[in-house]
Amino acid sequence: MSEPAAADDRVGSNRPPVVWFEVEDFLRYFDHFRNPTGLQRVPFEIYLEAERLYGQTGRVRFCRLSAYTKQFRAIDFDAISSQYLHPPGAGAPWRTIWAPAKFWNEYSSMLPVIARHPRFFFSILRAAVRDLIGTRLHRYHFERLVRRGDIIVSLGAAWGVPHYTRHIAEAKRRYGIKFSLLIHDLIPIEYESFVEQRHVVQFRNWLQEAIPIADVVLTVSKHSRDALLKLAMNAGWSLPRVEVVAPGSGLNNRLSAVSQGTISLPQRYVLFVSTIEIRKNHRLLVRVWRRLLERHGADAVPTLIFAGQIGWMVDDLLADLTASDYLGGKIVLLSSLSDAGLRQAYRSSLFTVFPSLCEGWGLPIAESLMHGKFCVASNRTSIPEVGGELIDYFDPSNEDDALAKIERLLLDPGYLSAREVRLRTEYRPRTWADCVQDLVGACGLAR
Repeated sequence: MSEPAAADDRVGSNRPPVVWFEVEDFLRYFDHFRNPTGLQRVPFEIYLEAERLYGQTGRVRFCRLSAYTKQFRAIDFDAISSQYLHPPGAGAPWRTIWAPAKFWNEYSSMLPVIARHPRFFFSILRAAVRDLIGTRLHRYHFERLVRRGDIIVSLGAAWGVPHYTRHIAEAKRRYGIKFSLLIHDLIPIEYESFVEQRHVVQFRNWLQEAIPIADVVLTVSKHSRDALLKLAMNAGWSLPRVEVVAPGSGLNNRLSAVSQGTISLPQRYVLFVSTIEIRKNHRLLVRVWRRLLERHGADAVPTLIFAGQIGWMVDDLLADLTASDYLGGKIVLLSSLSDAGLRQAYRSSLFTVFPSLCEGWGLPIAESLMHGKFCVASNRTSIPEVGGELIDYFDPSNEDDALAKIERLLLDPGYLSAREVRLRTEYRPRTWADCVQDLVGACGLAR
């Protein structure tokens, strides 16, 4: 990873406070995967816009708490964007998001996988060695730049970095800085049955340790804020100030290097963008599409595209899809779309669906609206905060309700057209600049 230019050392001790985005979990994710989930997409859009708005002034900087050395290191935004655009994890052997955690905890499975993918594992080893060799120099670089009153902000999945909160607490004492974290959702605590048990324990422990050392907690929605307030009250936790910082809308296209050309898509299709995991409720749509095919025949029913990586607790779903030949080819799984491919998929869809049982926000809904595409979605948790009155809703536990709402869009093109006209007339997207400026303000810094 590259380091900030030496010219940054010109900053004096009387400079205004700086927001330091801590990015280690973001970087390590792309060691193992090529395509982001919402936990990487939202932070990256914020990093990108923060760099554009404040990078030249030095009001925003980036650092990483190395998972290998446990030391803070200053880092350039270019190194972050490079990891996003050219992820080492593009050649990883994993088939699901949870596979790396299982791999490193089940040592008996390590040697055969390493033997089949030596180049990939060597790249991880090389990164760790490079970190260990450069520890002393890079730590002092961070120490020269950080000042009392600065604030470290964690936007992603820091619970995956061992002993994260302990090192943050030590940095607060050592440098006189503050700390803030962004909570996307409390799903591992509120809906334990939808999450791997080891993740439930890991997330709960991290949150319990992080809250006491945070100076301000950010949430992505009013729903997540209310869930946190309720949890804290029931658990007897003392909360710092809690602020809602809603994400922006859409996919940033300024990094054109992501483009991989056009992709092959069905002529007519409905799009569902989501990691494929049990809480996203893919099985409901499989049942709905089976009934649509029974009622109207294959020629009248568009293809349903699942765009997202394989998550956890969906082995039965995937087995059923395979057994039915993906409903005779009427369901298509696209697990590795680039950003450019995802934009194309949105633009060419008839409409989008989002049947999730629980969310902290609902980024695919905002992305759909940003592309002028109508969405029909679950009425649960935070989702109505995103769609407002511009989308249709159904009860995600009611198959008949979902079928009726989706069938209307397919059988009544006039209705869909009218809803699209209203969407394009009334929708006012929230920009990522809005999000970043709100975040900087919530952290107590002048915008």
